[in-house]
Amino acid sequence: VLGERITFPQGQADLLESFQPTLRGIAAFISTHPGYRILISGHTDNAPINTTTFPSNWELSAARAARVARVLTENGIDPRRVAIHGYAQYSPLFENSTPENREANRRVEIKLTREKG
Repeated sequence: VLGERITFPQGQADLLESFQPTLRGIAAFISTHPGYRILISGHTDNAPINTTTFPSNWELSAARAARVARVLTENGIDPRRVAIHGYAQYSPLFENSTPENREANRRVEIKLTREKG
């Protein structure tokens, strides 16, 4: 689980420069586990967004997942192993009742699942 504070500026899908080495390290780790599929899911809090780039939390969450997927594939992960999901605010970890909970809900998750076969 990658929290927004370390990965993206709030309301954006451009990765923070300081997170790039960590994500490259994650790609290197995943590349040593070729028998796994990678699901990258983006999540937001329930605060609505409405910008030209992101008309809703759906677009923001999907764009963040896609950005992480792109960096992983640019660093040696076979794109055929990767899938993305954008959950917007519909799969929170916590109730969006405090600033801390909303921050925790803004995240990207990387899940490895063993391939069948």
